[in-house]
Amino acid sequence: MKFMLTWFWKPNKQQRSEGIARFLNTGGLPPSPAKLVGRWTRADFSGGFDLIETDDAKCLLEFTFMWEDLMELSYTPVLEDAQTGEVLKRVAKR
Repeated sequence: MKFMLTWFWKPNKQQRSEGIARFLNTGGLPPSPAKLVGRWTRADFSGGFDLIETDDAKCLLEFTFMWEDLMELSYTPVLEDAQTGEVLKRVAKR
């Protein structure tokens, strides 16, 4: 399953600097077996989005604990258009 992680820096420049250093040191990758599909950072550097694929939600919890001291994180399960289309075809027949 895919999850969109939305993250925002906590309003503290020292924490943001620590986050930059941590990211440069670790690559900001989620723990195994989760896979980072893509990452986008807001142009104003206030936060961003990670698309993570995993069938093990424990990885998301672990990833949260890796970063929650520096930023606010929120996960949303997401579907690709083809998957959404399959559901729409089924429900449209009702």
